[in-house]
Amino acid sequence: MSSKTNVIEILVNDDIFSKSDASSLAHLMSHVVEERFEAGDKIYQTGALAENFYLLLDGKVTLITPQGREFDLVHGRFGEETASDSEHYLTSAVAKSAVTVLSIPREAMMTLIASTPMLKTDFLFSLTSHLSGEKLERHVKVVPIDDTTKHNPVHIFGWLSTLIAPILVLKFGHNLALEHNAVMFLAIFSSTIAMWMFNLVDDYIPGIFALTAAFITGLVPAPVILSGFASDGFLMALSTLALGAVVVSSGLSYRLMLTLLMRLPNTQFWQFVGLFMTGTVLTPIIPTANGRIALVTPFFADMVESLHFKKQGVAATRLAIACFGGISLFSAMILTSKSVNYAIYGLLSPQDQDHFQWMTWLMASMVAAVILIVINGLGIMFLFRSKELPVLPKERVADQLALLGKLNSREWAAIIGVLFMFLGIVTSSIHKVSPPWLGFAMMFGLLLCGTLHKKELKERVDWTFLLYLCGITGIIAAFNYLGLDNILGTMLPGLGDYMRQNFKLFILILFFVISVLRLAVPLNATIVILGTLLMPLAAASGINAWVMGFIILIFCDGWFFPYQCTYYLQLQEVNRETPLYNEKSFLLFNVLLNFARLVAVYASLPYWKILGLL
Repeated sequence: MSSKTNVIEILVNDDIFSKSDASSLAHLMSHVVEERFEAGDKIYQTGALAENFYLLLDGKVTLITPQGREFDLVHGRFGEETASDSEHYLTSAVAKSAVTVLSIPREAMMTLIASTPMLKTDFLFSLTSHLSGEKLERHVKVVPIDDTTKHNPVHIFGWLSTLIAPILVLKFGHNLALEHNAVMFLAIFSSTIAMWMFNLVDDYIPGIFALTAAFITGLVPAPVILSGFASDGFLMALSTLALGAVVVSSGLSYRLMLTLLMRLPNTQFWQFVGLFMTGTVLTPIIPTANGRIALVTPFFADMVESLHFKKQGVAATRLAIACFGGISLFSAMILTSKSVNYAIYGLLSPQDQDHFQWMTWLMASMVAAVILIVINGLGIMFLFRSKELPVLPKERVADQLALLGKLNSREWAAIIGVLFMFLGIVTSSIHKVSPPWLGFAMMFGLLLCGTLHKKELKERVDWTFLLYLCGITGIIAAFNYLGLDNILGTMLPGLGDYMRQNFKLFILILFFVISVLRLAVPLNATIVILGTLLMPLAAASGINAWVMGFIILIFCDGWFFPYQCTYYLQLQEVNRETPLYNEKSFLLFNVLLNFARLVAVYASLPYWKILGLL
């Protein structure tokens, strides 16, 4: 290459190459070669393998189409086919005079495109410019870089809290009569909670930080702090997320959504009810809210698109509420909806365990369920009125279903996977295999049969959520191992007195205590700790232990910030790249539902008295 040729200057000043970062251009430079062609030389011809991209330094080059039409270069680039999916040149390039070019091989261009995908479209416009005779450019909306985090007072306060909280815990923690390891873990935990509360980083990072810090410092044994990776919750979440990936990628979810829309009346009300009931039907079948949301979320996204609802509009937000409410609103009412429900079940006396089986549990919580449905429905009716009309010609839906044709092999595999899970869970009392291991077997069956592809497992399964879930589980295990659950219990001795003297006031106090605890203590830990403390006290106070356990479950299902709810984080992922629903309105409605839970408990008191539970 001639010493006079300044490749850096050429690349940096080119209006397309300059969009790439310096590191990518530095890698590209090692492949750039200077070449010369004489007048009349054919640099490449139509149909030849597109092996090199060219930058014209001097001279004149003409492009010739297969029909013989000639076009002069509009700019100094040609051979853009090497930066596209086309394997062959679409035109011929002929030197009209002696020319000097920089040649870049296809492999180097593909590497550049991989690092900066937007260049692929720019090079397409570049090629089109020659054939149109004028320079064509795409107009990209310039989005200013969001640097508000630097100056956001909330984030600044959050980072200060993250740094100061562990210092305060280390200084004053020993006043709580805690062991050294417990104080150290509380210091780590305080930083973790601060990062979650102020949304300083992605939700899974604080949990990984807590696990790593506890592991490195040796505060708890490795099997305890890493127990999340071997927990039933992890196995169940992984298997249902994998099944959800197959349901979506096979096209089964879209087919089911079209079938649902075909059968339902073409109104917002019935579409809302249909999506809500889909999640509700799955509640007793899939014993984890994370698994249910993984299966129902694709329905929501497809319905917003098919009905042509305005993105982040009222109608789309109503559908998001239906999606989330269907899978979560009745979690406390159905014994098999969550594994932590069995923790409360296990704290009942043998007589109560015999009594509160699946149907009896549901019947005892029926009033609360009805109240939540009514408040949920009225809240949506008054707060989310929408005049949007669903754009859904039934004829078009029928044509879409006809176009899909018969169920393909991957759809059948997805159906078999769902049926396997359903039948396995229903018959678990017979074969004695726990649902998480059934799910794990189902996932490996899909992998072995080639139904679940390796790429899908890597890209479609939300591994960051799984890391978050493992972090939460490990923190709970460390919490219990260090005896912090017992310490927390000693801080709540007055609740028992209120329970005996004024149960209605006790319910209100418990609601606010749980709301505060849930800001820092994970869901399952809060349920287990309060259940262990309060259910025996309830039994001693003439209140059925099931009532106390149910109240704890329904109150703990409430949350105010996204980090408090793992399954909401999954729904939130749909809203990140292309927002579908108005998150602010969704979260405000969720606050209303939190207080609706309190109303549901108070409304259930007369019913529980009739049943002899109070």
